[in-house]
Amino acid sequence: MSRIEPPKIRKNLEDSKVKITMLADGFVDEVWEIVEARTGPEDYTLYEKMNQFANRILKAGSGGLGLELIKKRRTFGGFAANIGYAAANLGVDTTLMGVFGKDTIDPSFVEVGELCTLVSLDEPAVTQVFEFGDGKLLMTNLGPILTIDWKVIEETVGLEKIKSLLEQSDIIGVGYWSLMPYFDEIVEKVCEHLPEDGKKRRLFFDLADLHKKSVDSLKTSLALIKALGKKTPMTLSLNEHEAAAIFGLYGETLDDVGQPLPEKLEKVRKCLGIDELVVHDPHYGAAASEGEEPAYVKASFCTHVVRSAGAGDNFNGGYIAAKLAGLDIVERLHVANATVGHFIRVGEFPSVEQMVARLNITEE
Repeated sequence: MSRIEPPKIRKNLEDSKVKITMLADGFVDEVWEIVEARTGPEDYTLYEKMNQFANRILKAGSGGLGLELIKKRRTFGGFAANIGYAAANLGVDTTLMGVFGKDTIDPSFVEVGELCTLVSLDEPAVTQVFEFGDGKLLMTNLGPILTIDWKVIEETVGLEKIKSLLEQSDIIGVGYWSLMPYFDEIVEKVCEHLPEDGKKRRLFFDLADLHKKSVDSLKTSLALIKALGKKTPMTLSLNEHEAAAIFGLYGETLDDVGQPLPEKLEKVRKCLGIDELVVHDPHYGAAASEGEEPAYVKASFCTHVVRSAGAGDNFNGGYIAAKLAGLDIVERLHVANATVGHFIRVGEFPSVEQMVARLNITEE
């Protein structure tokens, strides 16, 4: 691998003394596989490809369709918990403010609470996740997330505690945009309460499914981020589908990857008026950041995914940890690719050692 030194990366991550606060969602993911055919109690085949399942639905037409489910796991999920836990496993001091339980922390988040400080606002939302070998289908009952606005956060947590958390934090993450009706308000209030003490804090965003909201709503949020970005550095991270939609707003496409992508990213970043733009998909990670040459790093493509729900969040968690460890743009992308690479193959959030072990794997 060019321009990458695993010993340096390990040392930077382990020596980094940084803190992040992520808000304001929280999901319990109930993860299932869908049976295609069963010939006996232990003999069955699964829908491995999303298009196979889609074709089965189309074949059923307007009639009924009965399906058998096999439960894989019940676990935590969402922007705050997934990204925060991924970063915490790489050594970042992490506070999560979101919906993790009303009176007591939901059992799904106990594992997260062992590494992260949890500040809970309400009961978590629930997502039904259907995993395939090449992707996932998520169906969510948003529940209390629909009512999480700044007033709820302030009344539950207290303004002084919020200000203290923001003061201590190097990065504040807010997401997901498409699932939070009060996203713009929360972002604006966070920026309003950032202390003016000379410390360069950064905001980090993930938009998620852009089809959930109108183009006008997207443009309004992007305009707000652009305006606030004049004072506070902003990082926007996108998967390939989100990136294609954002690129389209500025007359660009995401059809080709490799060398042309960094230049396109830099152009779109400048159009967005933000400090940093990141794009990731199963084949690569790419980024454009103020003061650095835009970069593209190929990922080792996984042909047998063990766990897909939370993959993008692991990329983001790895990227955030590397950013705070002072690594350069190419190294950050390598760390992010290695973090998600371990997660999708093993099904667990990697430690620093496990992530570093994947840095040396280029082909499978």
